[in-house]
Amino acid sequence: MANCTVIPVPALSDNYMYLIVDKETKQAAAVDPVDIDAIQKAAADNEATIDTILTTHNHWDHSGGNLKLVKAVSTIDRVYGGIGDDVPGCTHEVGDGDTFTIGTNTTVKVLFTPCHTPGHVCYHVDDAHVFTGDTMFVSGAGNFNTGTPAQMTEAFDKILSLPESTNVWVGHEYTAKNCAFACFCEPNNEELKKRLEWAKGQGSIHSGGKGTVPSTIAMEKACNPFVRIDQMSVMEFCGPCDDRSERMRFVRKGKDDWGKMS
Repeated sequence: MANCTVIPVPALSDNYMYLIVDKETKQAAAVDPVDIDAIQKAAADNEATIDTILTTHNHWDHSGGNLKLVKAVSTIDRVYGGIGDDVPGCTHEVGDGDTFTIGTNTTVKVLFTPCHTPGHVCYHVDDAHVFTGDTMFVSGAGNFNTGTPAQMTEAFDKILSLPESTNVWVGHEYTAKNCAFACFCEPNNEELKKRLEWAKGQGSIHSGGKGTVPSTIAMEKACNPFVRIDQMSVMEFCGPCDDRSERMRFVRKGKDDWGKMS
């Protein structure tokens, strides 16, 4: 039985914040709450009390609301962020395998996933959800920035080790564009074409659509080219290359080059 409820809350032009509410206590964690008014409204609408902030990484569009929310909500006594990521207001720096709870029953386990930022983390919640920030998107991956392809490969392997039924809650609504690149990468994959049409039909929650979260680990294995670096069709896209991290680099470069053309 699920111990928590997850409420996606749109922010800015394409960001996702989330409210994780422990069902028994109605205590809640706010994930990347850049828009403090919207996240407080979501808490009020769900009769929840925010006492925790989960920050995936230090970029302003994810961590920029931390200090303001702590000031506005007196019940917040914990702000989590990755080790070495310099998250604003952080009271608890966490690393790989660290665990804690939201409320009484909602467990959280940290996945340390540096690449997009030096201390990026994902949060595996209630053995049923993973909040991936700007590491994994629906059918995509975050920019590597100062990180390396090997780091992103390792980060993806950690996320993909979770059960296939795990809900994947991402940091941005980029799905339609990501699916379009996936079709470019694997032009003969009919599942990807269906996924692209689905994403277009869903639209963005930011502009009145339904949005595309959550995905699942199973769906990402079927439709995300950064996940599918060991599949023959993606290997053909990358060209001769035996190293998995190099294939991750080739897919990232392919996405960047495609983005400049599209």
